[in-house]
Amino acid sequence: MEIELKLVCTQDALGLFESKMLDIFASENISVSRQHAHLYNEYYDTPELFLGSRKIGFRVRAKDNQYEQTIKTRGQVEGGLHQRPEYNIPLSDNKPDLSKFNPEIWPQDFDLQYINESIESLFSTDFERTTFELTHKDYKMEVVFDLGEVKHRQNSLPICEIELELVEGDKRHLFNVAELMVNYIPCRLSDVTKAARGYQLYQGNILELKRLPKYLPLTGDDSTEEAFCKLLQMCLKRWQYNQYVYAEQLSLKVLQEIRNDIQYILQGVALFLPVLQCQELLTLHKLLLKLSQAWAWQEQLQGLRDLRSKKGPFSKRIPKNQNLMNYLLGRREGLLNAYKPLDLNLSSLSAKVQLSASRVLLEKPWRNENSGANIAVKKHASGWLSQSWQTMLQSMSRHTSLDDKQYLALEVMLRQALINGFILADLFTESRGQFRAPWQDLHTGIQELKALRLLRDSLDDIPDEDRADLANWIEDKTHSVIKVMEQTRKVAMDAEIYW
Repeated sequence: MEIELKLVCTQDALGLFESKMLDIFASENISVSRQHAHLYNEYYDTPELFLGSRKIGFRVRAKDNQYEQTIKTRGQVEGGLHQRPEYNIPLSDNKPDLSKFNPEIWPQDFDLQYINESIESLFSTDFERTTFELTHKDYKMEVVFDLGEVKHRQNSLPICEIELELVEGDKRHLFNVAELMVNYIPCRLSDVTKAARGYQLYQGNILELKRLPKYLPLTGDDSTEEAFCKLLQMCLKRWQYNQYVYAEQLSLKVLQEIRNDIQYILQGVALFLPVLQCQELLTLHKLLLKLSQAWAWQEQLQGLRDLRSKKGPFSKRIPKNQNLMNYLLGRREGLLNAYKPLDLNLSSLSAKVQLSASRVLLEKPWRNENSGANIAVKKHASGWLSQSWQTMLQSMSRHTSLDDKQYLALEVMLRQALINGFILADLFTESRGQFRAPWQDLHTGIQELKALRLLRDSLDDIPDEDRADLANWIEDKTHSVIKVMEQTRKVAMDAEIYW
């Protein structure tokens, strides 16, 4: 069984590791040995991708004129921790032969003879590997730095990653070393293997943005622990995937999804913390608050995207004015240059949050503190939903009408209530969509008001523009949005609860 953490890093990671980490290991009585090798791997599958479709990876590796074939079968990735069965067989040459493996590893529908005759090389990986073996009295592990590329014909993708593989000892030691490393080495957790990237290259797949489902999939039998872990696992997986997509495509839409992933994890931890009380979740919550603040600039970026959109709520006015569009484009580029999302995705804080969340999934530390984790989440759900929406209703019912400032002040509370509904609504199937729809419309309206405020606050900086005319348009548009929101608010406040 291969057990490892996989990190995507920068090209100077190896140098940083040697200059920063080796002395630390020596001070903690961890012996370190170093090896270097050049590895070339050919990955094989049938023309119809029988192996890949079953999450089976098959490669032949060349190292120092010696050959080895490897099968990795379907395993599991939980929060970035990879656990997969791995089988290795030495070869006399570079020709693959599946019949050499123990037949018990194959699935029932595996036609060994046909597949063995049909397999062909699809793609290759070619990289330099530097391996540090860490030996401590409690564990042994390998810290592996790979630098090279995945190739298919004339196309390639870079390989720049670190693998922490457990040889002996408890899985917790992987996290201990990783948490120490991210203080010095820019990196992020990843659940994308070299083989997966090779298949992506072979198939010419364009990475697609994955949005959240309508609701977190839950059942009435789920315990509080199971519900929380489902949320954390889903959001952490999405977060890592969206970071991967952004690194490949630099799509601004993906940045908003990354912030959403962080916000959903933050609110999920806050929601479940009263029941799953433990120091580890408190620490994770504090880290998430800091990271959420580090991504707060996304609100401005989202507002700029909404203003410039040719299909959005402001399309009849703003996209037709080139000077204004150029100004907004400059503001957008200024934000990206100031906050450097590629660096932010590789920041120590971001990596620590991911590792802490992954570690929580593995260790479930609340089990040592209380027994509330075993209670059915449905027993808590009605109370949690009532509390968040009652607070929302009380805040809105204080006024016969709301202006833009009052709506903007309610945005955080409304977002948290909507996320709580996302987490728990699958436990209640009747009328949930009818209840949530007007509240979601209100949240959309608040996003429009935020974009208009951003534009209004920028009036003095906009060149060659009839500012008075634009100011009047902003005022009229604001009143128009609020008028619709006020009608929606009445519908929302009169809606019957579904829990």
